[in-house]
Amino acid sequence: MTGHDSGGREGGGREGEAAHAHAQYQRDKAEHLLQRARRSTDPAEAARLREQGERLKERSERALSEEHEPRPDDLHERYPG
Repeated sequence: MTGHDSGGREGGGREGEAAHAHAQYQRDKAEHLLQRARRSTDPAEAARLREQGERLKERSERALSEEHEPRPDDLHERYPG
């Protein structure tokens, strides 16, 4: 192995890419639900869609932000100095 194999790192590689893609998909789905809520003429449906969209968006944003937390093997880690 050359060390460039992205699948060899814990928490990275294909699993990390899949988690990122899933979080982005969930965020897009949440935006779609929120748009449907804004267009809905039924107040009960609008409230339900808005609640679902907000919950889904919160979870997806949290997943995406956790993904950007620095890891010890991160190449962009800042060093004191």
